[in-house]
Amino acid sequence: MFSLTVVATTGKRFGEFAPYVASINDAGIVAFQSTLRVGGSGVFAGAGGRVEELVRRSLHAGVASHPDLNDARDTSFYGELPRGGQGVFLLRDGRLQMVADTHGAFASIGPLGPTMNEAGTVAFRADPADGVSGIFAGDGAAVTTVADTSGRWSRFHGLPVITGDGTVVFRADCRDGAEGIYAGRGGTMRAVAETGERFASLSLFPSASEGGIIAFAATLRGGGQGVFTDDDGRIACVTETGEAFEAYRGALITNAGAVVIIATPRSGSLGLFAGQDPAVDGILAFGDALLDSTVEDLAANPVSVNAIGQVAIRASLADGRQVILRADPAG
Repeated sequence: MFSLTVVATTGKRFGEFAPYVASINDAGIVAFQSTLRVGGSGVFAGAGGRVEELVRRSLHAGVASHPDLNDARDTSFYGELPRGGQGVFLLRDGRLQMVADTHGAFASIGPLGPTMNEAGTVAFRADPADGVSGIFAGDGAAVTTVADTSGRWSRFHGLPVITGDGTVVFRADCRDGAEGIYAGRGGTMRAVAETGERFASLSLFPSASEGGIIAFAATLRGGGQGVFTDDDGRIACVTETGEAFEAYRGALITNAGAVVIIATPRSGSLGLFAGQDPAVDGILAFGDALLDSTVEDLAANPVSVNAIGQVAIRASLADGRQVILRADPAG
C-alpha cells in the first residue's frame, strides 16, 4: 500500500539524524534535523530531490530537536544559543524569531521537540525554575502557561501537541499516582483520558489533528491493549489486541482523521501500520529490507503524518546508515 521516497541519507553531507524524528506538511515536504560532516547542525527540508537548508547555521549554535513544519512552511525547533543557553525558535517568512529562551523566563527548554499549528503558534516543554516543569505555548509575541508541576501534575511525558484553535494536548503523571492525557486552552483544562476503571496505563505520545481529534494507545484494566480516539469527550476504540496485533506503542492521527498505529503484529516486528491488517497495511517495520540493507530502528511521532496519509520516518540500517524517508500511500 505504501511506496518509500528517500529524502536524505547520512554520508558525505549529513552526519547524524538520530535521535530526532522528521516532520511533514500537507504538501509532502519533510523537515528534519541533522549534524553535518563539516561540523554543526541544521534544519533541512526535502521531498525526494534537492535538500534545502532552512535555517543558516550562523544564526544559532546548534539544533537541539526535531523541527516542525506547517503548510505555510513556518518551522519551529529547539536550539542552542550562540551566547550559551537554549531557545525555542520560529522561522516565519524567512525571519528567525525567538519564542522563548533561557536568558528570559526559563531555566531550561525541552526536551522532545516543539510542535506548531497552522497559525504558527508553538507548544513546547520548559522548566521555568529549578524543580518546576511546564507546558507552554507561544507565537513570537507572547508565551502562555498551559500546565506546570506546581499543582496537580508531577511529571510530563512526550511532546505537547497543539491543534488549530490553540488547544495543547499533553501526557502527564498526577501527584495522586494517576496517568492522564489532557487538553488545555485559555485557562481551561479537560481530562481526555485517565487511568482508573477503564485504562491501566496510557502511551507517552498522544497525537492530535488540527481539528482537535486526539489519538492514543492504552493498556486496558481488564487486560490487553488498544488504540483510541477522542472527539470532544467521546472516546472510540480504533483497534484492540487480538489475532492481528499483540501490542500497541502509539498512534498518529492525520488532519483528515486517519490513524497510523505503532504496533507489533503477532509473530512480527514493531512497525508502523496504516490499518488493522499487518499483511496489507504495513508501512515499515524492524527487519524490513531497505536500500540493500535492513531496518534496525525507526522513529515517527505526532508531527510525522500529514492530511493525505504520508508519513515521515527516520530509520537506522544494519550497515550503519541513517535515512529520512517519506512513505506515500498508493493511489
